[in-house]
Amino acid sequence: MTLRQDLDDILDRLDMACLDERGASDEDRSMRLLHLGFILNEAKKRVSSILKETEAILINSDWDQSPYETQLFSIETKTGAPRKKWDHKTLANLVAKKITDKAIDMDTGEVLKTPQQMIQELLIYAAPSYWRVAALKELGIDPDDFCEVGEPLTNLIYRSNNNE
Repeated sequence: MTLRQDLDDILDRLDMACLDERGASDEDRSMRLLHLGFILNEAKKRVSSILKETEAILINSDWDQSPYETQLFSIETKTGAPRKKWDHKTLANLVAKKITDKAIDMDTGEVLKTPQQMIQELLIYAAPSYWRVAALKELGIDPDDFCEVGEPLTNLIYRSNNNE
């Protein structure tokens, strides 16, 4: 059996274990599901670790990092430097100044954009990935009026008690 076939077999078994629980109603069902969730979470961590190591080995290999494509998958590289500890206040002030400078006609001094237009332009550069729901509510704004609201999600956080 190949590594791929072994993995498919294990994943099929895990999938069946989950599907078997759909119709189960015995008193041990919750315990089995808790343990299955833990096993899957541990597997996810190990797979993530193996993937990270595999990618590091590949990047440091003689592969020229050109795009690669097969019938099964394709891969390309993207390089970007991690950016942390932004000076949001200074950067926001600088961007706001440039936006306001561009909004003023240099010949007449007339302001060509409304404050709302300038704020919208700021969002082009800032691009927040989420809105702060609690902060919007403090302003008396219902965030649900401005987005599609899905069903509430409950996440289970598994933590291993094994300190390895």
